[in-house]
Amino acid sequence: MTVSVANKMIQNRAGLTDLGRLALAFIDGGSEWLDWAISNAGPRYDFPDESTLVEQVQQGLHATRLALLPNLKLMVSPVKLMTLGVDSLRTLADAESGETSATVSAQVKRILADHTLLTQDDFAASASFLAGLGVSGAPVFQFMGFDEQLAVQELLYRKESQGTANPELQKEAAAFAVEQARTVQEFADYYQFYLIYVNRLGSLTATPDDRKKRAGGALDTILPQLFGFLECPQVPPLAAPAEVAHAVSNWQKRGRPVGFARLSDGALQIVRDTAFRDETGDAVRVLVAGYLAGAQALLSATPPQRGIMGQDGASCLFPVFGKGIQAEIQMGAAGVISLRCFRPDPPAAATTAAA
Repeated sequence: MTVSVANKMIQNRAGLTDLGRLALAFIDGGSEWLDWAISNAGPRYDFPDESTLVEQVQQGLHATRLALLPNLKLMVSPVKLMTLGVDSLRTLADAESGETSATVSAQVKRILADHTLLTQDDFAASASFLAGLGVSGAPVFQFMGFDEQLAVQELLYRKESQGTANPELQKEAAAFAVEQARTVQEFADYYQFYLIYVNRLGSLTATPDDRKKRAGGALDTILPQLFGFLECPQVPPLAAPAEVAHAVSNWQKRGRPVGFARLSDGALQIVRDTAFRDETGDAVRVLVAGYLAGAQALLSATPPQRGIMGQDGASCLFPVFGKGIQAEIQMGAAGVISLRCFRPDPPAAATTAAA
């Protein structure tokens, strides 16, 4: 026998749990690889757990984290699939194999919604969104991988992105973001930045040029204050919540704050999560420092305990709640841990997160 999981020899497919076996079956060639590896007299394959097994089999066979489920029009990491549970995986397997009954279709729709799994149809809506804003042909969108499409898709569900009924203002925000951004993720940040800032100032009756000038000035004021807050702790891929908490704690003990994933995200957080209006100079420095200090204090007092894994099976969002405040830290696909938000805790937020 040449395959082991958690020091247990695997003699056939039945040696895996139902969850591991179902997840492996969603990988094209995954079950067949296991049969071959078990019977192969060559090298050993030792995995610490089944999540690592399915992750490495997917990467090894297809050089990508995402498995394709063509009938469902879904690309998703098998590791993410393992978080859905056995019953949900069996339902998805039935649908992927061709089951089209109303009951199964309804269950699939619920599963996808409950776990925020996006399909080809969802991403088509993102393309329509960009076209409606008049920016779909901008050079920044010439390479749209999964992460880039996800960044645009998230705009469709963010209140700050759709909080105004003025389509022309949304087009202004998109034009501003295209001018400022060098990546799709930055476009999403700057698009939200513009809408939030303009609405806060109550300058909807001003001219487009005035709105653009004020938003650009605010951005020029904020960005230089963020240069010292871009360093972040890092953990190996598929790190457990305890590992993330340990990395954050060690980082802070060295006197280093958990910073922003990118400049544009930091600027968005400052305008979204603070009372920033038109401060300059020392006032901006104090505001940014206070925001970071408050977030670090919460992370020090309340280590992250549970994470919400992304569709890619590598990124993870960790909500952290204190008394009347909340923060989120994001572990990216490369294991970089960054601050996602720090703000007052809205009503019932803790209950929602627990659910």
